[in-house]
Amino acid sequence: MEQPRLRPTFDVHVERPPDDTMRAIRDVMESAPRSRRCRSKGRCAELYLADEDRRLWTPYLSVQAEDEPDGTTRLHGRFAPYPEVWTFFMFAYGIGWFGVLFGGAFGYAQWASSEPAWGLWGVWIGGVVVAGLHVASAAGQRLGASAMRELRSRLD
Repeated sequence: MEQPRLRPTFDVHVERPPDDTMRAIRDVMESAPRSRRCRSKGRCAELYLADEDRRLWTPYLSVQAEDEPDGTTRLHGRFAPYPEVWTFFMFAYGIGWFGVLFGGAFGYAQWASSEPAWGLWGVWIGGVVVAGLHVASAAGQRLGASAMRELRSRLD
């Protein structure tokens, strides 16, 4: 079984120039039903599920077209949570690591000066927060796997 990644990515090679590839993607997206939401500008596109299908763990797909030396296109796709979920996740992740680092430094200073090292609790609490976020990330990816498959099939 594949290990969960924070923001799964993939690459697709297309046998046409990047601008033609993005134009073809836009044409298909414009002809799709309204429930299939997407946005595109330049060489970037974002694919979303319909609002009624959206949950906290539902990802969206961001695609960028890049030039290859032989004149073909490399589509770089990345699944990610919606920005407000990702911002909260990164904030909580930063708080957890801050607790680990600050608690470790403060606890060590207390221990080195022969005081009770209660600051080391920050290491444990921050570690639990970081581990909990990794578990939540893995659970969210499992719950959103069908949405990721649907978004990828729409791109294909």
